Amino acid sequence: MKTKRLLLPLVAFCMLGLSSCSENDGPAFSANVLKNIELRNILTSKGFSFDKEGKLELNDLANSTVSLDLSSTKLTDLSGLDILPNLKEVKLSNNDYGPVFDFSTLPSQITSVDLTGNNIYDFEGLVETKTENDELKTTLLHPLKKLYLPASAKYNVEDLMPFNMLQGQETDIKMADSTGKLEKYTTVREIPDPIFCAYLKTLYPSMFIDKNHIDFSKMPKLREQGQNIFLYLPEEQENPRSIEGVEYFINNPFLTKFTVMLDTGKNYKVGYLMPRGNINAFVLFSTEIEGGIDFSKATSLGILGLVKCSSIKQLDLSHTKICNQDIKDFHPMFDNALNLAHCPNLETITLANPGKGSTARMILADLPKLKKVDLSRITTLGELGVFLDNTEVIYPKLNSYYDSETKKVTKLTEGEGQVSVSVSKKTLESSAFKEFIKEYGQYCSDGKAYAEPDYGAVAWKKN
Repeated sequence: MKTKRLLLPLVAFCMLGLSSCSENDGPAFSANVLKNIELRNILTSKGFSFDKEGKLELNDLANSTVSLDLSSTKLTDLSGLDILPNLKEVKLSNNDYGPVFDFSTLPSQITSVDLTGNNIYDFEGLVETKTENDELKTTLLHPLKKLYLPASAKYNVEDLMPFNMLQGQETDIKMADSTGKLEKYTTVREIPDPIFCAYLKTLYPSMFIDKNHIDFSKMPKLREQGQNIFLYLPEEQENPRSIEGVEYFINNPFLTKFTVMLDTGKNYKVGYLMPRGNINAFVLFSTEIEGGIDFSKATSLGILGLVKCSSIKQLDLSHTKICNQDIKDFHPMFDNALNLAHCPNLETITLANPGKGSTARMILADLPKLKKVDLSRITTLGELGVFLDNTEVIYPKLNSYYDSETKKVTKLTEGEGQVSVSVSKKTLESSAFKEFIKEYGQYCSDGKAYAEPDYGAVAWKKN
């Protein structure tokens, strides 16, 4: 009887122990819910398990996953990757990313990234740079042990050059070539056309490392700073066959402020362009910009001319100085101006809102897909040309005239100067133009004689 009394508590203790062990043997789950449904679905398809709330089961698969292949998944939201506790590498190739990739969207635990097969030109959240006493200072924002880049990355100077200078010895950086083959990343680029190369070499000789290669990590010497890329060659002169390589100057924010004007009378192609705050004027004729152009950081740009550029579809100029600059800050030679002509696929133009409302010239011609343009925030103007047959135009609300010769502004009602206005026949017949002339016609002159011949200008004002 005594033995029985001793055995009963022992049996009860064992049963309690078994129950406790059974509870501890249940699956463990992440503390946080994975709210990113898109990522959760992809992980589920790869064999990961979640409870009803969306917490990840921390089984062997979850705990042992160091590298995750998300290539060709088209994953748009990268939040929540840190739910995998030991994840260090993500493969994001062929996901249609671009033109911008932001590394701040990745958790800090990710130290290896494969971005090949995407069209990325701008790599945000990787480094932060500033120039002090003519010396580039770089702060690393996202440390990486491995970075594999798409071929489009060759046009980036702003992020990858300083990252490579800072981390090139510690990080495995590779970039795909035009065939997709990965090569060690370098800041050396070719300028293939001998005529154009020779011209650039007269401007920035210290950036050249041999006859036709530059290294854009090399800073120009003091005497080279601020050199304008200003190439105008009439058709009878020998022209470059290519202006390939100009991208590495236009996209270089570390060069001293300069102007780009290229009109050689030939048709060219260039890669992705991203002028920054060091370019104050940009004019390009007969050039296709493959991949597009980004003006989001062109904060000093006051003059833009794009003529015969069929690759341009949208122009967001809201961060530029176009129609958004004090008169005293106009370019000493070119003032402030916008000239867009013969761009058959341009659909939208966005100006700064609110802007300063002042510009010397506004010329819009032969833009057949442009449905609407709002110029109503322009109050001070020297010349207006509207040759748009399919576009709803909201005209300027003028109060002042700008004289490009004297660089002075006068009220419309106080001076003798008149805004030069030229239009096409169809524009002349539009009710919007008639209303504009009804209100401001007495302060405007007929600019037909000064318009480009192929714009189709017609007289609108009787002498």
